[in-house]
Amino acid sequence: MASPGDAIIRPARPHEIAGLPAIDQAARTRYASAAGPAAYRFVASAPPIALARFSAGDTIVAERDGALVGFALAQPFDGILYLANISVRPEAGGHGFGAALVNHIVAHAAATGAGAVTLATFRIPPWNGPWFRRHGFVPMPEEKIGSGLRAVLERHAETLDMATRETLWRPIG
Repeated sequence: MASPGDAIIRPARPHEIAGLPAIDQAARTRYASAAGPAAYRFVASAPPIALARFSAGDTIVAERDGALVGFALAQPFDGILYLANISVRPEAGGHGFGAALVNHIVAHAAATGAGAVTLATFRIPPWNGPWFRRHGFVPMPEEKIGSGLRAVLERHAETLDMATRETLWRPIG
């Protein structure tokens, strides 16, 4: 397997967007066998990210040997950059592609004057909360959650048990 040093991290090209839900769907398969709440199996069987969501933010891809191995979708609101989705193909997992995507998003946030990168994730699976904490994210103080992020969390609460979730952030500067 190639390393992230062999990858090109760049903005997605318009013609590539249609293929990104397949990467998301493949990445979700790991939830099917995860020990824990039923919400994990819900994620594994849920439809992939809708194409329309890509128009609401910036999409960064990881390309290796001419093939896309992952992507990150970030949306600006509340003076922050919300990491709405990060997905890496299972066969490319554990090789630093996700970290390269997150580092690019953090650098983009800093370059655009965003005060932080934030996200909502599960607390327990090692590729969720623990992974983001290893990459500099910490729990976001409740009083820092703005109306845009609050709306996202309310939407999550419609289908997910929020006791299994956490809101993390990585302040910039």
